[in-house]
Amino acid sequence: MSDSGWKAAELSDKLRNGDVDANLEGILADDPQVGDVLLACERAELDEDAPLYQLLSRQTATDSLRDARLAGDVTTMNTATGLSDTRIEATGYDMLVKALKPAAQQVLIKGPKGSGKTTKALDLARHLHAEMDGDLSVLTNIKRSDDEEIQHDAVDYADTLSGMLEWVRDTDGEKLVIGDEWSSTVNAHAHGGGEVRASFSRFINALRKGEGGSTRLIVIGHEHDTDIAAILRTQSDVVVRADGKVDDGLIDCATVYDGWEDYQREDHWFRIRGLRDVPRSSDWGVSTNYFATFELDLDDPENQIKRGRLVEDWQQYQDDADDEEDSTLERVTCRGLKTSGDGCNQLTNHESGFCAHHRDQWDGDADPRLTEDD
Repeated sequence: MSDSGWKAAELSDKLRNGDVDANLEGILADDPQVGDVLLACERAELDEDAPLYQLLSRQTATDSLRDARLAGDVTTMNTATGLSDTRIEATGYDMLVKALKPAAQQVLIKGPKGSGKTTKALDLARHLHAEMDGDLSVLTNIKRSDDEEIQHDAVDYADTLSGMLEWVRDTDGEKLVIGDEWSSTVNAHAHGGGEVRASFSRFINALRKGEGGSTRLIVIGHEHDTDIAAILRTQSDVVVRADGKVDDGLIDCATVYDGWEDYQREDHWFRIRGLRDVPRSSDWGVSTNYFATFELDLDDPENQIKRGRLVEDWQQYQDDADDEEDSTLERVTCRGLKTSGDGCNQLTNHESGFCAHHRDQWDGDADPRLTEDD
């Protein structure tokens, strides 16, 4: 950026921050009457989010930037947009998409309930897919509803550790995994102590490592920092904070941080305004009552995950650590149900007919499929 362009952008920031007693939109307005109306709105203490003010300021900025682009007027363009740490629209979103593009990037999206975290994640995936000219495969555990998965051809569905790792192992090319309810599941199994968290950490590291290091992660977190699994916080290359809800007037706003440490220091990278929901009718869309489940279904990840990949014969390690297995019985499909209501489909030869993960659903009766004939 030229020195004059930098000064113009810096002036724009000072105007927005109230350090200079002037109105930015009024300065950008070529029509003095429009500038006078904007100043009148300001004197009347009309909120900047009011429809009239939004319409006039957006029209003013659009006209100024259009004329500046045609004339190659960099100074005017920099005055309109400001420096990189201001809340900008298209440029800021482009920056966020490009921040997700490098291999093995991990992005954490957090914010209050109802702030559109899920649709922001899906819209990021949609834009990244376009940015990479369609050369991107996407996996998520988010459904449109109880029985309807996202329909875009590039998107697959899995809601278990094994399913996601199999997909990463068997899918070629550039990949993106979107994970929701991961922290909730880990926290719900807190009684498992370090073993559960160690297994989950191995899973996350395997996802990031992937084949050729080409798997990116978008993780949907919670509002409170302590509710997010530690590995999802500390390993995040980018943290996106959804700034608020519709009622707050902030549903289209987000603040972006260059990693978890910057987020903790409130040292933001840039801000974005103008984020849009993915329409329900879109191939990428979900309903407001979307459905996401996640199962920690690996019994022995230390042996099932090798060199960042799920081993081909990972099923043979299921339940091996359980002394109650009966090697004389044939292995059958676990009769347990996942939180989604679907069957588990893992193999077990425990007398209950339940794998170790779903053993708490056993009522004490032996599985008739494992009863030996007299």
